[in-house]
Amino acid sequence: MPNNILFVIQERLGSLSNAEKKLAEWILQHSAEVIHMNVTTLSQKAKSSPATVVRLCYSLGLDGFTDLKLKLSTSLPQITEELHTDIVKDEEISQIKKKLHFKVSNSFTETMSKLDDTMVERTMAMMDEAQVIYTYGIGASGLVAEDIYQKLTRIGKNVFFSKDYHLTATSLVTNPSKGVLFAISNSGEKSEVIHLGKIAKERGIDLVVMTNSKKSTLGKIADVILETASGGEAVLRSSASSSMLVQLFTVDILFSAYASRHYDSTIERLSQSKEIVKKV
Repeated sequence: MPNNILFVIQERLGSLSNAEKKLAEWILQHSAEVIHMNVTTLSQKAKSSPATVVRLCYSLGLDGFTDLKLKLSTSLPQITEELHTDIVKDEEISQIKKKLHFKVSNSFTETMSKLDDTMVERTMAMMDEAQVIYTYGIGASGLVAEDIYQKLTRIGKNVFFSKDYHLTATSLVTNPSKGVLFAISNSGEKSEVIHLGKIAKERGIDLVVMTNSKKSTLGKIADVILETASGGEAVLRSSASSSMLVQLFTVDILFSAYASRHYDSTIERLSQSKEIVKKV
């Protein structure tokens, strides 16, 4: 769980019941006031019920209402500056910088907590055994898939990358070599990515999924899950940027760990690739 309760609330909004969501949205708008309330006062002010307050706390993974108030108190400086809110019309550039820095920093912290070291180790073992590595994502996740392709190609890995779903599907079906597929989807619910994951499973290809949800459709069929922070919901799509940044951060962790395990050969191949580029 990320350190900041404000983002926990924002990221859980989509999974809450209607009553809990309405209460959560009220708390986000009156966070500083909630610190000084009890359950009864909050339920009255928010036009909710004490039972809903308690249920919401548990839905957020908290120990109770006191835990919620303690975490809100910790976040009081950010609440005062409204750093957890989305960008608004005619906002000062200095404030935009603070908001984005706050959001990205929190997302990195959450990813460090959610990303399981054992899963990274298992991914590296699959990479060692694979004769071909496939990588695929859509939109911003497609840029992350391309980053994997570029990084691994530079250290001598045989990597297939295409933005074309049909070409990727064809390659998965026709290539008899032992492989691993990196399927990247923040939500884990993109139909094209899910279908490629199912093809990989049918063909005996290891499936590494990068997503923010273990319980997603894609997460449920994965051999390995590289779990990242959720970007949350944002009107101006800053959440998409946050999702992509934590995915790239995760790729960097994986690449650095792999390079560390294969240090001498990695340094040699990176040097070779740099030298050949210099000649252009």
